[in-house]
Amino acid sequence: MISIRRFLEQSWLNFKGKQAAFDLQEFVFLQTAYPIITLIFYCVIASYSFQTASLTRWVVGNSFLLCVNTCIFGLGMGFTGDRQNGRIRSIIVSPENKLLVVLESGFISSFMAMAMSLFGFFVGSLIFGVDFSGIHIGLFILITFIAMVSATGFGLLLSAFGLLNDSMHFILNTVSYLLIIFSGANFPVEQLPKATQFISKLIPLTRSIKAANMLFDEIDVAQLIRLLLSEMALGVIYILIAAVIIRIVERIAIRKATLEVF
Repeated sequence: MISIRRFLEQSWLNFKGKQAAFDLQEFVFLQTAYPIITLIFYCVIASYSFQTASLTRWVVGNSFLLCVNTCIFGLGMGFTGDRQNGRIRSIIVSPENKLLVVLESGFISSFMAMAMSLFGFFVGSLIFGVDFSGIHIGLFILITFIAMVSATGFGLLLSAFGLLNDSMHFILNTVSYLLIIFSGANFPVEQLPKATQFISKLIPLTRSIKAANMLFDEIDVAQLIRLLLSEMALGVIYILIAAVIIRIVERIAIRKATLEVF
C-alpha cells in the first residue's frame, strides 16, 4: 500500500511540476483551445473533401487524436526536459526501478488525455450533430481508456529516445503527422497504399478508432474484443521497449560515466 501511495504521489508531483508555470485559466485554455480548433479544422476539411454532412467517423477519429499534445509531445519531451532541468543525472544514477520512473511520468497524463478525448466527443456532438445517444456509453469509455493507455505507452517509448538523440522536436512532429495520416482518423486504412498500411499496425489508436466506429454500426463482438486486446497489448509492448532502452542507456552511462549515448 505504501508503494502504491508513493507511486501516486510521484505521479502527481511529476504532472504538477510540468504544469506549475500555468494558472488554472491558462491550463484549461492550453489543454482545450488548440485541440478543439484542430478537431474542427479536420472535420471541416473532411466535410468539403468528401462532400458529406455525416462527420461521425471524423469526429471520432480526431477526438482520439486530441491526446497527441499530451501523450506525444508532453511525454515525449520528458527526458529532454529532465536534461535541461538537471534532473537526468539523478534519474540515471538512482537505484530506483527506471520502469517505475517511466510509468510515473505517464500515469496522470493518460487520464488527462482521456478527459480531452471525451471532451472532444462532446464538442464534436454539439458542433457537427453527432448523435452518441444510441451507443453503449460504458463500452465507449472503455475503448477510450484503452486507447489512451496505448497512446501513453507510445509517448513513454518516444521519451526514451530523448536519451539517444538531441532532435526530439523533429521526431515528435514527424510522429504526430504519422498518426494523423495512418491511424485511420482522417483516411480509411484500406485506402492507403499497400506498401504503407503496415505502419498503421505499428502505431497506437488505429484499432481503437476502428472499434469506436463499430459502435455506430452493427457490432461484431469478436472483432471488437480482438481490437481492444491488441490495442492494450501494443501499449504494454511500448512500455516494455521503453524500459529496455532506458536500462541499456543506464548501463552505458555507468560504464562510460556519461549521461547520453549520442
